[in-house]
Amino acid sequence: MKRDEQRRFRKHGAARLDIGERESRPDKTPDKTDARAFTGPASSAQRSNSSRPGVIASGALLYGVSPVLEALRAGQRPVEHITLAEGTRDHRLRELLDLAREARVPVRRAPRTDLERLTDGANHQGVVAHISAARYALTGELLDALAQRVGTDEPPLAVVLDGVEDPRNLGAVLRTVECAGAHGVFIPERRAVGLTETVAKAAAGALEHVPVARAANLSRLIEEFKERNIWTVGTSAEASTSYTAWDWTQPTALFLGGEGAGLHRLVRERCDVLVSIPLHGRITSLNVSVAAGVLLYEAIRQRTAARSTS
Repeated sequence: MKRDEQRRFRKHGAARLDIGERESRPDKTPDKTDARAFTGPASSAQRSNSSRPGVIASGALLYGVSPVLEALRAGQRPVEHITLAEGTRDHRLRELLDLAREARVPVRRAPRTDLERLTDGANHQGVVAHISAARYALTGELLDALAQRVGTDEPPLAVVLDGVEDPRNLGAVLRTVECAGAHGVFIPERRAVGLTETVAKAAAGALEHVPVARAANLSRLIEEFKERNIWTVGTSAEASTSYTAWDWTQPTALFLGGEGAGLHRLVRERCDVLVSIPLHGRITSLNVSVAAGVLLYEAIRQRTAARSTS
């Protein structure tokens, strides 16, 4: 695609929809607050300690008001999100909620039975914290780091995931991002899997090298990219622009949709351009991690060719 056409796309947008939008949803996701999505079955030692709040199950759960409060105060243990039992009343919850708000830790409400299932019947006191496998990068700092690459010989290449709920998919994408040498990943704060132990295992060490930031609003994140002169490219099975026609040598943030729903409507509408990967079989979508690999390695191909010719 020629640059004047790209500018026209940037101004007026393109066709809508995304790759992977009709993928089947995973049977179990962390957002469904299923214990095994985080920890696996509790061991007999964990069950024997069920009368004491604060036991950590496989390094992924922390429960009880005081242990969760201390974790928030110390700030040493990354907290993914906190689940409160519906109807829980404790005078210390106000401080807990204030600390969670300051640390931008999402707080959810769930039936008490869900928390009992998560902790295998332990004395959770109506509070369960889900611990991250790695610390998140600050969104603003990652955006600024990407912006510093604009105009250099290695322009920024970032990946934004819109609602990926399967931890194995997220881990596979992170592994691909690291192998491709991309510069960072953004995920939503809500309605998406975070950096769980399952994600870390699927990423096969990539979490040690790939900065991952959480964004409260992906539509706003698109504007943040545009303000920093970074093109926003969404994926669509029905887009008229092939992924090979886009100029990936430019500063780019690649937006990929999650299982089932794909890119949300506002995200699709606000991307500068949507591109497609041709599908020649009977299945109508690619797994999000496969799509990420195809697109990122096309970016590598173009950038390598551009450096060799220059």
